[in-house]
Amino acid sequence: MRARFDSGYIRSELERIGEHLKEPLTVFLIGGGSMAFRDLKNTTKDIDLIVTSGTNLAQLQAVLLELDYEIVREPDEEYKELGAQRILENEDGCRIDIFNQQVIDKLVLSSGIQERSERHLNPGNLVVKLVSPEDIFLFKAVAGRVDDIEDMFSLMQIGLDFEVVETELAAQIELLDQELFVTYVNEALAELTEQHNVRTPLHDPVAEITERVYEELEVLHVLDEPKSMSDLQQELEYSNRELQKIMNRLVEKDVVEETNGRVKRLSTTI
Repeated sequence: MRARFDSGYIRSELERIGEHLKEPLTVFLIGGGSMAFRDLKNTTKDIDLIVTSGTNLAQLQAVLLELDYEIVREPDEEYKELGAQRILENEDGCRIDIFNQQVIDKLVLSSGIQERSERHLNPGNLVVKLVSPEDIFLFKAVAGRVDDIEDMFSLMQIGLDFEVVETELAAQIELLDQELFVTYVNEALAELTEQHNVRTPLHDPVAEITERVYEELEVLHVLDEPKSMSDLQQELEYSNRELQKIMNRLVEKDVVEETNGRVKRLSTTI
């Protein structure tokens, strides 16, 4: 069973990093570490840090290696899916996950996230900014780890501004140029309702996007070769109007091409 660490331990590790840095570095603390500093969580297994460039990632990794952290060469499946560019662990079992601009393939360090982040620590050459509770909620909704649903529920207790979360979700769709990741948010919200019997203002707009995505995936699934609209309609049992609406969305996303009544798949990314 993985060890857990409180805010005091996290602070001391970040201070050690700052004292050993030779050049200024700003990191964004997301996840359980940020929640611990806000007294929303007693302990966490990992310190999730986002940097803004490959140069900053190399700079942070070099310092951690100096501080006797070791690179985790073969993380378990949960960590592989999270997609940290580097995972390092010290002898206490504390892991630092470093993300370069993007967390998983589902969340980008947008200008909005950066602007909402609060400067919290400044040891030595290190500036640590806490990502906002609204953005942590969104991060937890896409991360898919064991503790994330409980963390989402804890974050709700402080009164989140869900307009901010919805606006950031729309920004992420534009930055990632896809909507598929929204289905993960939908799954997390459904689990949140099941476990805690709560609904958020995010439930309906996310469910609406998810329904659209599933419709589009259903069409793509049968487009193993170019087909006519009438063949698709017959195979999928959509009305002509419903199928055309789905097709218009896929054409707009450059996922399919419709020529002379025949539809050809160009991509699987939606």
